[in-house]
Amino acid sequence: MLMIWAHLEMRAAKATTLCVMTSKFDKELGLDSAITRRDFVYGSTLLVGGALVGCGKSEEVTSTAPGDFNFDVGDSWYGPGGVGDYASSHGNTPDLIQTAHQIRAGRFDKVSASAIDSGEEYDLVIVGGGFAGLSAAHHFHRLNPSGRALILDNHPIFGGEAKRNDFEVNGVHISGPQGSNDCAIQAATGDPDDYFSALNIPREFQYTEPGGSAAGMRIAQDNYEYLHWHEDKFDVGHFFRGADKPWVKDVWKSGLATTPWSDEVRQAFARVRTIETKDKAGRDTNRWLDSMTMKSYFENELGLPPEVSSFYDPIMASIIGLGCDAISAYWGLYFQLPGFKNPDRYNDIMLHSFPGGNAGIARHFVKQLIPDAIDGSTFENVIFGKIAFDELDREGKPVRIRLNSTAVRVEHEGNTQDAERVRVTYARDGQLHQIRAKAVVMASGGWVNRHVIRDLPDEYHRAYESFAHSPVLVANVALTNWRFLERLGVSAAIWSGGFGFTCNIRRPMIVGGKSQPLHPDEPIVLTFYAPIYKPGLGRKEQGIAGRAELLGTSFADYERQIREQMMTMFSASGFDPAKDIAGIILNRWGHAYTNPGPGFRFGINDNPAPPDVIREPFGRIAIGHSELRGHQYWSGAAGEGRRAVEGLLDRHF
Repeated sequence: MLMIWAHLEMRAAKATTLCVMTSKFDKELGLDSAITRRDFVYGSTLLVGGALVGCGKSEEVTSTAPGDFNFDVGDSWYGPGGVGDYASSHGNTPDLIQTAHQIRAGRFDKVSASAIDSGEEYDLVIVGGGFAGLSAAHHFHRLNPSGRALILDNHPIFGGEAKRNDFEVNGVHISGPQGSNDCAIQAATGDPDDYFSALNIPREFQYTEPGGSAAGMRIAQDNYEYLHWHEDKFDVGHFFRGADKPWVKDVWKSGLATTPWSDEVRQAFARVRTIETKDKAGRDTNRWLDSMTMKSYFENELGLPPEVSSFYDPIMASIIGLGCDAISAYWGLYFQLPGFKNPDRYNDIMLHSFPGGNAGIARHFVKQLIPDAIDGSTFENVIFGKIAFDELDREGKPVRIRLNSTAVRVEHEGNTQDAERVRVTYARDGQLHQIRAKAVVMASGGWVNRHVIRDLPDEYHRAYESFAHSPVLVANVALTNWRFLERLGVSAAIWSGGFGFTCNIRRPMIVGGKSQPLHPDEPIVLTFYAPIYKPGLGRKEQGIAGRAELLGTSFADYERQIREQMMTMFSASGFDPAKDIAGIILNRWGHAYTNPGPGFRFGINDNPAPPDVIREPFGRIAIGHSELRGHQYWSGAAGEGRRAVEGLLDRHF
């Protein structure tokens, strides 16, 4: 582990040295351009112990421990945030990281006499303003309209990872997702989980067609489908660095023979794409798959070479956090990957992506809960209307949202079974505050719950020991044009080695009769979903190392990596990073995914699955978060929020 820390320190030092003087190559990369570094939100430097931001006891580092050092997460780390209401909140903010460090370091283990008791009491306090928290508030208000609820959100804007990045390039407004993305249209059932009806979200969408010389190009509506599920519908290029012909299009239908893979590997890929998991008499297939890793399934059960697992590692990591060596094989079946499902038999489910991803759905939740919080009432207004921040936490509202408020202690007042109130302590603007509630929904992740809930039962702590979490970096690159992609004839790229493993442009959704442009001469956002996984390390150790990398890498270093990766892949088709890149925003999510290893879904040795333990309310507290689903997605998070609040309502209201 110390070798990891030393390597990161050397990289950080190297990045600092590189920024001292601008070389000719730096100018070619566009690193002397001011546009990507302007408008830093944080002017002060916040130093935090990087190893302390994680959650497991194995991550604990004292102030005198060997290898302990500080990460600088000030302005040179955070970077610019673009324009609009989301500019001050992209990924985990420096203030949040500082408070998370303090929680992990035990600063709030004792009740603070300096905490201000506001005297506020609510029927329900919800910790977390992502989809689980917003859904909990929605269902509480639906079932108890006279009740008073408060959401505590630890970011400058609601939505969890469902936020967006906005740019203005040459007078054109363009957007990209910060994290949470993709949705399938829900059926109009009228049931409580029919959020499209309840929130007045349309069910029919149109997207802009590419224009100019790009007319007819096949461009995805989202950032995932082209990776595997509907790869044959889009213009996807696989890039093989160092090959005579590095770009191969349509690999699986016609290009496999032109890849630089060996004959053995080509045959393995051809074979795995014809295999479907078969049920056998007397075997519970799901439980059987959940008893092993995907790597074990591919290599031991199917006899495939390790190159197959390595190819699917980043795809798995981009949707569930880590690669085949860490994730149970059940999720290969769940996501219908080759070896589990024949690609020719996939269901034709179309995924949609709002401008900025699932931020569009989060905004509809807030509009329904606090109608005055977003100007206007049309679909276009809700998607792009200015947020009235002063309306979010206005006294007298049945539901209120308090931003920049990080819960640090949650505990029953008295015996858990007999207590009539829960006391919540939260940090805001450098000051601790206390409020009380008849009940609390913890719509926050296990990495914080296990430290914040002071009277969390032992069996919940034991269940949380099975949880591991890993990070992701989502980078949105604003381009002045995308002629280099049009010349290649690709709208998405997949590669191995270097920064990330994939990037793509999207077809913009038409909102209110208007759309962001889709012409190769016009600006667009190129999005990188870059999971950080470390094959060979244990499941939890991969998350620790990944977070250390995420915290230990400056904005300038990541910017260099992105520009170099794009230069390597696209320079031959005319890409000029100094002219074609207008801005870069980094969204760093330290605990983006839970990583469900063997036994997470169905349990081991007749023990209950860990999420089933945590789902049970205790006293006046219930936990509801997307991680309990294993696969974290917006409607699953909403379902967990609903379950948590309804369990409390049944007991205490």
